[in-house]
Amino acid sequence: MGTLRLRRLIWVSGLVLCLAALAALGLAERYAPPAVETTFYTPATGTARWEGAWEFSPLGADPSEGGGDRVTIPFTGTAFALRVRRGHYRGYFYVTVDGAPANRLPRDERGAYLVLTSPDYAPQVVTLPVAEGLDDGPHVAVVVAERGWDQWPLVGWEVRRGDPFPFRRWREPVTAAALLCLAGLAATWRAGPSRTAPRAARRGFAAWLWPAAVLTLLTFYLSPWPALTAAAGLALTGLVLWRLDLGLALVAATAPFYRYPRPLCGKRFALAEILVLLSLLSWGLRQVGGGRWRETLRRCNGLDYGVLLFLLTAVAATAWAAHRHVALRELRVMIVEPALFYLMVRTDESPVWPLIDLFVLGGVLVAVVGLAQYALGVNIITAEAGFRRLRSVYGSPNNAGLYLGRVLAVTLAFALFGTGRRRVAYGLAVPPVGLAILLSFSKGALLLGVPVSLLTLGALAGGRWLWAALGTLAAGAVAVIPLLRTPRFASLFDPHRGTTFFRLQLWRAAWDMFRDHPWLGVGPDNFLYLYRSRYIRPAAWQEPDLSHPHDILLDFGCRLGIAGLVAGAWMETAFWRLALPLRRLPEPNRRALALGLMSSMAGFLAHGLVDASYFVIDLAFAFALTLGLVQRLAADGTDYREE
Repeated sequence: MGTLRLRRLIWVSGLVLCLAALAALGLAERYAPPAVETTFYTPATGTARWEGAWEFSPLGADPSEGGGDRVTIPFTGTAFALRVRRGHYRGYFYVTVDGAPANRLPRDERGAYLVLTSPDYAPQVVTLPVAEGLDDGPHVAVVVAERGWDQWPLVGWEVRRGDPFPFRRWREPVTAAALLCLAGLAATWRAGPSRTAPRAARRGFAAWLWPAAVLTLLTFYLSPWPALTAAAGLALTGLVLWRLDLGLALVAATAPFYRYPRPLCGKRFALAEILVLLSLLSWGLRQVGGGRWRETLRRCNGLDYGVLLFLLTAVAATAWAAHRHVALRELRVMIVEPALFYLMVRTDESPVWPLIDLFVLGGVLVAVVGLAQYALGVNIITAEAGFRRLRSVYGSPNNAGLYLGRVLAVTLAFALFGTGRRRVAYGLAVPPVGLAILLSFSKGALLLGVPVSLLTLGALAGGRWLWAALGTLAAGAVAVIPLLRTPRFASLFDPHRGTTFFRLQLWRAAWDMFRDHPWLGVGPDNFLYLYRSRYIRPAAWQEPDLSHPHDILLDFGCRLGIAGLVAGAWMETAFWRLALPLRRLPEPNRRALALGLMSSMAGFLAHGLVDASYFVIDLAFAFALTLGLVQRLAADGTDYREE
């Protein structure tokens, strides 16, 4: 038996065993009788010593406004839980068991705490585990109330003997092993060469097609009359079915405008989402009708398998997410649809220039809108000491800095290394995009994302360009010294207040969340609900509505666990392995595109250390576009002639 066949057999056997184990665990959880004894007590029926100004009623126990009220509860068992009334208010219980912080709760400097804010701010009565894995004997729990008066937060407590879920602890490790086996199998399954055979590029767009497409799209988006909307939608569908590359280019242009969806059939959909689905229909007809799907499978390489692993991990994490309805939405709009976009960009045979042109055009529109708003004093954010910040089409200036940083890297690469009309056009795009980033005053963009992008561009170009990049960064560092004296930037160096304080508290809470859910995380878009209802540090109570941990590693880890971190590292490694040789491409515009994509990816990683990274709709599509374009550049024989 050949080595490749043996490896396939090993991976297949492992996958089958893991799937069988998951089925057995599911059956055991469902049908095996739990060997557990559970007893519930209320403040009226349980034995406890109450200290402070507690009040009692059929609702439970209510602490005083002064704080510090405590209750000491003796119990005998292996686990202890509190039944609490949660809602849209701020309150905490600090809990110790046998003098030590309760082992099923997050901790801060004061000890283990239970958050009384509900995940969605709606009133609820729930039983929350406080301590587990205790010796089967007598124990003493002490609960100290902080805030929460007039909410009757303590409904009772529950004592358990035995383990009600003896098999559940194996579910996530076995799932992770199954995903690993599937990834290993995919990596060995190469029926043919991963590079494409030489092919001729399709003809570019006719001169009339772009105005017609843009007019049709605007009519579909802006029309107040259902008949006109339907007619424009049919016309847009026909155009995308005729030219797949047109649909993909329009996705690249409209991705940053996701906050302005189009109402359809009682729902609201972003234009990029509608265009992805139309493009998928066009792509599917070509694949099936032209018999191309076999060739598509044969061309799979390491980057494709990384994207597949990322998709499968997200599906598995969604299946076990506590708040599945929001997980399903994020799975659709930020993982499945960008993955489909990547697939279509990666396998389309048309020239790539319309894709990158429309990507840049969308970014320029975002910058121009933001600059116009800034000049007029509308839709801006006023930060510390009256600091005016540009936010353009986004809810936050930081989002503007994140997306425009990706665009700036590409335009700058073409302005420096491109040729012809594209060099001129992209060079003209650099000033508005750069100025918009500056006026967003995004600390992540100005201090990390843009500098790392510029340094990467200089290092990849080599020679005098590296020195030019270092000189520019040195000059920029001198130029930002006055900014460091402003209230907004001065707080960077103070870990006890301002953004730095809240960011440190957030990272510690996110690390606690990751440790509690290591294998598959808490699921897509579940961070917000678990953070404000369980992991938020009491000292960070002023910022409870954070939907991500502001760090790329913690973001992937909390959402998708170790499996997500592996998938992310796989995609990045495969990207750089494909992209780095492209810095020596002989054709100037192809080389400029490759340098711009790598510079953009470096900025994505650097800015993601302190802010969002992938899990925003426009950033997800920009990431998918970057991966797909590098695949196209790396494919042998593709014709990248100017249009």
